[in-house]
Amino acid sequence: MPRCNIHRCLFLLALLLACVAPSHATERWSRLAHTAFKHHQQPDMTGGNSFAQDRQGFVWIGTQTGLVRWDGSRYLRYMGDTTRTDALPDSYILSVHIDWRGHLWVGMNSGGVARYDAAHDNFVRYRAVPGGLASGDVGAITDDGADGILVGHGAGIDRIDAAGAVSRMVYAAGAALPAGGVSFLLRATDGRLWIGTERGLFLMDQDRRVRPVALVDGAALPIGALFQDSTGRIWVGTRANGAFLVDAATLKATAVRESGPVSTLQQERVVSIIEAAPDQVWIGTDGSAGGIVVLDVLSGETRRIRHRADTPDSLLDNNIMTMFRERGGIVFVAGMGGLSQHGPVSDAVTTVRYLDPDAAGVLSVPSMMQAPDGRLWLSIAGGGIKIVDPATGQVSSVPDLPKGRVLAIVPGPDGEIYLGTQKGLYRADAQGRRARLVPVPGRALEEEVWALAVRDRVLWLGDLEGVRALQLPPAGSRDTARLLRHETDRLGDPRVTALLIAGNDLWIGTRTGLARLGRLDPASASVELVPTELAAADRLAPGYVSSLLLDRQGRLWLSNFGIGVIMLERTDADGQRHFRRFSKLQGMPDNGANMVLEDVDGAIWASTDTGMARIAPGTLAIQSFGPGDGVQVPLYWTNSGARTAADELVFGGLSGLTVLRTRALAPWRYAAPVAVTRIVLGDQEIPGGSYNIAGRRAAPITITPEGRERGFSLEFAALDYSAPERNRYAYQLKGFDRDWIATDTISRRASYTNLPPGDYVLLLRGSNRNGEWSAPLEVPVRVLTAWHQQPWARLAAVLLAALLLAGLMHARTRYLRRRQHELEAMVEARTAELRATQAQLETLAYSDPLTGLANRRLFSDELRHLVAQAERGGPGFTLLLIDLDHFKPINDTYGHDAGDALLVATAGRLLAAVREEDRVFRLGGDEFAVLQGRTTDRATLEPVCARILHNLAEPLLLPQGDTIEISVSVGAALHQSGHSHEQLYKQADVALYRAKGAGRNTWHLAES
Repeated sequence: MPRCNIHRCLFLLALLLACVAPSHATERWSRLAHTAFKHHQQPDMTGGNSFAQDRQGFVWIGTQTGLVRWDGSRYLRYMGDTTRTDALPDSYILSVHIDWRGHLWVGMNSGGVARYDAAHDNFVRYRAVPGGLASGDVGAITDDGADGILVGHGAGIDRIDAAGAVSRMVYAAGAALPAGGVSFLLRATDGRLWIGTERGLFLMDQDRRVRPVALVDGAALPIGALFQDSTGRIWVGTRANGAFLVDAATLKATAVRESGPVSTLQQERVVSIIEAAPDQVWIGTDGSAGGIVVLDVLSGETRRIRHRADTPDSLLDNNIMTMFRERGGIVFVAGMGGLSQHGPVSDAVTTVRYLDPDAAGVLSVPSMMQAPDGRLWLSIAGGGIKIVDPATGQVSSVPDLPKGRVLAIVPGPDGEIYLGTQKGLYRADAQGRRARLVPVPGRALEEEVWALAVRDRVLWLGDLEGVRALQLPPAGSRDTARLLRHETDRLGDPRVTALLIAGNDLWIGTRTGLARLGRLDPASASVELVPTELAAADRLAPGYVSSLLLDRQGRLWLSNFGIGVIMLERTDADGQRHFRRFSKLQGMPDNGANMVLEDVDGAIWASTDTGMARIAPGTLAIQSFGPGDGVQVPLYWTNSGARTAADELVFGGLSGLTVLRTRALAPWRYAAPVAVTRIVLGDQEIPGGSYNIAGRRAAPITITPEGRERGFSLEFAALDYSAPERNRYAYQLKGFDRDWIATDTISRRASYTNLPPGDYVLLLRGSNRNGEWSAPLEVPVRVLTAWHQQPWARLAAVLLAALLLAGLMHARTRYLRRRQHELEAMVEARTAELRATQAQLETLAYSDPLTGLANRRLFSDELRHLVAQAERGGPGFTLLLIDLDHFKPINDTYGHDAGDALLVATAGRLLAAVREEDRVFRLGGDEFAVLQGRTTDRATLEPVCARILHNLAEPLLLPQGDTIEISVSVGAALHQSGHSHEQLYKQADVALYRAKGAGRNTWHLAES
């Protein structure tokens, strides 16, 4: 078919879509879908005017305060600097463009245009000077279709060729543009140039013939945006008249209208148009209505994306400045408040944040049910029920319900709906037009109901007092439900949280575990309480059972709020049940599991407190899903979820619904390019852009001998913008590292110091959010050799070392001989010192430092020695124990110095009283002892004891001049054959006690 006919068909199709109501149904949930954004509100990311993505994958943002390079986690800002000729002359950026050679061009408000030189990390400037640009306000840049670029500015269009020469645009004879500024340039895929100006839209063909394109009759509308989508359609935004779709063949324009009853787009300012997904066009506006108009090109349906104060992940700002879709499908929306990021757009996941876009408050769904008619009954956290038709987006409410949440919803046997609420059990008709309270025998009317299940005409009800079986009356009957059974204590915990009818069994989840009613006979069913054990991995873990599920293979699954997901793996012949746990240790995003559902292919899905998890039906492998995958609800309600008639999985969260079309899920295969973002050599940063240019052999990072100690560090990034926090990083220096070295997503840095001289290759690799590695980026590294590491220097060093070694050996021999004599003399002197020291230590160890007498330690040794001698036939001996009388009063009256003087005098008088061969000891305090040899009876002992009493009774002159009189008591014991030294000591001690009892100043001999 000729190209012109194709264009006419496209135009007619667009005309029909825009003006006629669609004949086919819109996509399910589309009218309720919420578009979630991640926001970047760093000061340097605000005020974005334009976007571009270079071949390496960096996103460049032209802002009102500079040019920003963004890698998903960090940004680098280039600002105007009039003092440098290789810097941007102006910080107010209007346009950015990547040309056919991969060069980045920057258009400024007054500084003309500049080309970025990646190899040197600077700019080549083209200013508005004689021989240069005609005007410095460059709002549009595009390729010229040959080897240069076209620059649109306030005075028209200039051309810059490959050599950098600037010239004015030359048009065909009589076909020039009207005088004035050019705001937008679009090089279409057919080679023609679309030109947007303040005076309307123009089209220039390959022969440079220019003709105006009328968007409306009789008026030239100022242009606000130009865009060509993936099918070749031309979209035009205006400054005050909305957006248009232009037939490229006939140049007929059709206004884009919103699909609702009222369309305001035709009176709005359109500043940007992009294709967010195939056949989905986003139209950014700036005005009273504001936000983004999302147009489904095939159905003609539209919806608005706007900022909502109650929704943190809504659009950051309703006044759109520009939009951009990067190669991975991520959409960036710039506003004065920062940058909003969405995507990539997916048909597999839908988020519903609110049912009424004009009402305040975010949707929160504690429970839900898929009704037989295909609609979803949603419990609202604030109270009541909303019935939602996913196909049409229509929402209705169920009247007559009490205040408080609905905790459980099930369909009844006759089409009615039973609702377990915080105020009792209710029954509603199938259409939700009315509801009434259902009395339950033996139960308070307004007692809360936590779980419901129906089989035949028996309704099972779980609450905080166990589980009840109710026989429902026939349809149309006025009878009330009849209580068949009430089970409490045998459940282990009467607080029921979930009910599941599986075959002939009723499984009951409680706040601490699991029970089973067998045979489902309300009157006689047995109760099995499943034992719990946290330490055994194959036993049921205790905890809050938040939901129950029986899969197509007959396996029981339960979500446990605190452990994760648990599967009943097998049951032994003796009834022992074995379970398998799925927690964070096995790959779950969180241990707080809220709801389990089975998808159309048998996979198990679980909502958790940190996103979603999928458990494969065969391998049981776990895959996590979070915001980067489109799952925008962070927290979910327990036991809130349903599988719809369209095989969607719907999970109720605290901030909306997550709708999964599991068969539409496609693995994220985007190959994230790896790029160098920063290099520091020694202490100085050097340009790293040349290592990112494909096909170019860059000079190695060269490390001088002087810089080896400081080395170098290199930062790099994997340019997957969808979830950069999940990207993985590793590096390896070939020739130095044996294996890859992992680095975290925050630093992403490879650092080396003190490398041996030589040539290396630094391999850098990064992954996308799913951990799939991209091809490594190679960065050459060279470590230069110092002069002393050259071969001749090493040979000279060897010869010199040999000569030095010979001289050293000779000198060492002489030194060692002399040292030998010195050491021998030192050893002799040291030996004498050690002997003297040993004698001093022995003296200190066996003498009393105050009196100079032998101490208790030497006394014990001597006493044992004399006893042993006597037992072997040696001479007999006597032990005297001596205590000063009334020593403490003297110490208290005259002080410790007087006491010490008394003890020293006592020692001297004792030595004078005994024989030269006798030994005197101070045992401690005022206690003394005497060992007398060759004393065997009282006659030989009495003269010695008398001298002791006499000598110590002499008056004593104290140092302070006072005179005191003292006395002693003496206990004596003669050694008897067969007595140990302990017995001898005890006898002397008893004798001393008796001497004191006799009035002191006397002595007493122990009885033999």
